[in-house]
Amino acid sequence: MLLTCAMVLGCNSDIEPAGTAGSTAGTTGGGTSGGTDGNASSGTTTGGENNGQYSLILSNNNLNLSEGSAITVDIQVQRSAGYTGKVSLALAGAAPSDLDKIGWQFTDSDIESNETTTRLTINLNYGPLPAQRESRTLRIVGTDGRNQSAALLNIQTVPTTLPDVYLLIGQSNMVGSSELGAKQSAPGQLDAPDPRIMQLNVTGNDGQNFDSASAFTSESNIAVGVQLFTPAIDPLHVGYDSRISGKEGTKIGMGLRFAKRAMNDTQAQIILVPAAWSNTGFCRVNDRTLFPGQLGWNAVSSNNSALSGTLLHDRAIARANLALRESGGILRGILWHQGETDSNNAACAQAYEQNLAALVRSLRTNIIADARGTQARGPNANVPFVVGSMSRGGIYSDFSDTKTIVDGVHRNIAQIVPFSAFVTNDDLIPPDYPCGEGDCIHFGSTSLREMGSRYYDFLIQAAIQ
Repeated sequence: MLLTCAMVLGCNSDIEPAGTAGSTAGTTGGGTSGGTDGNASSGTTTGGENNGQYSLILSNNNLNLSEGSAITVDIQVQRSAGYTGKVSLALAGAAPSDLDKIGWQFTDSDIESNETTTRLTINLNYGPLPAQRESRTLRIVGTDGRNQSAALLNIQTVPTTLPDVYLLIGQSNMVGSSELGAKQSAPGQLDAPDPRIMQLNVTGNDGQNFDSASAFTSESNIAVGVQLFTPAIDPLHVGYDSRISGKEGTKIGMGLRFAKRAMNDTQAQIILVPAAWSNTGFCRVNDRTLFPGQLGWNAVSSNNSALSGTLLHDRAIARANLALRESGGILRGILWHQGETDSNNAACAQAYEQNLAALVRSLRTNIIADARGTQARGPNANVPFVVGSMSRGGIYSDFSDTKTIVDGVHRNIAQIVPFSAFVTNDDLIPPDYPCGEGDCIHFGSTSLREMGSRYYDFLIQAAIQ
């Protein structure tokens, strides 16, 4: 009998030993996808406990298992003289966490009296969060209905080297509108680049780079192809200047601090994909001269005259697709900071919840599949989505009725779309946290650095819902 045990579904067998595989929130899995990382070694065997009738002999019980790959172990049922019973096999974890993101398959789970061997294939599925290097202990359990025998399999998980990709979207506070001169990018300073943190080398948000609607999805317009990935340096939404090996701008955003916080939990390179644009939203901006009525975040065109178009939504997908395709990376999360523009119009505020939900569903569906596979795409796919609260600094301490509606959507995001989380920034106000450029509608550099760390902490929360 062929028995396949996917991590999500658990394992159904003729026996149910304590601690058999079950589902784990926030993960995907199943099957035996991926290449072979460490096959069973020949000439080396290890035995399990003998119950007087039979024991289980493994070809190897110490193996490395890479994220996204598979290993195989040959199993022999060694019977005592005269014993002819059928032995049924199952897999369990020594602890429930030992089966996190693990999928497995026996070539034959029922070993009849005339059979002695089978093979177990185990794979470590990609999850929404990077895997960690850790030791797992699995129990291969056999039973004949009366007697049990078990053999232990020790596994060392090995994280993937594929880059972690994060999409940054929204308006000015995601672009980074800190006070001028805020950037501290010298070695050892707060905003210094890190060699493990890269970014898509995007083109600036202006009419020169985006001179037509089609330019928003044209790969020759959305990024600099000569040097597609560069060190992540503030301001992230400005292209890299090879003449100075950096950027001249002195404002910062939250993205770089987010990546530095995320770097502690991954062994891979991080790639940021900046795609925000100041003074934009789902709502139409009355004083906009560049693409009036089109420069919006809507997932689809709308007949609502208060709403804008889809160009920024389309560009975000195009940039994410480009970064994933060219890096081979895995989309680990989407960061959103917006709401001020949509708070200025009652119709926009009332439509904000449905528009934001549609944006999330579209991004999760239309960004190309990565190494996690098609199961990580779709309207409710587990690609973590994080949103933060708008500034309450200075004159913005009290929200208007329409802004309160938008703020309520942010605070309730986990109930609106799955695998999402809300970050409160209500405490990031003067005098401890000075405001950014212009006035307190913009967060200052101290706030933005703190927000970057908070966004990552809540991204983890979104992933494990």
